[in-house]
Amino acid sequence: MAASTAPREAYKKPGFLQNYALGICRVNKGTLVSLRTDGLLYPARAGTATDIFAGVAYETIDNSMGTAGGAFCRVEKSGSYLFSAASAVTQADVGQPYYAADDQTVTMVGTSNQLVGYAVELADSTDVRIRIDRAVQ
Repeated sequence: MAASTAPREAYKKPGFLQNYALGICRVNKGTLVSLRTDGLLYPARAGTATDIFAGVAYETIDNSMGTAGGAFCRVEKSGSYLFSAASAVTQADVGQPYYAADDQTVTMVGTSNQLVGYAVELADSTDVRIRIDRAVQ
């Protein structure tokens, strides 16, 4: 397709809530979710630099007995969410990047883990509020 020479309608769709096709898995509301190399959505996991962080599941969808791509899950792409930290957190951790340890736990260890956001608040020594906006794809 050639470059535009006139105005066009791009049919904008608000991007705070996106719908993704699920792999053969169960995704729980409020958990970290990622796209894998097959282009399908799964619970976030550690040790997989090829996974792409998609956001936080808006709903629980169980496609564990279905077919790949046979169900869809809405995913929140913006905001801050409370997650368990893999190790104790301190005030000095606010502003630091956090990575997926699993679908409900975050870690400051970035090696081969996907970035899920930045700490914005401590709830206590084991829970941290993560702002996902700058990490979500």
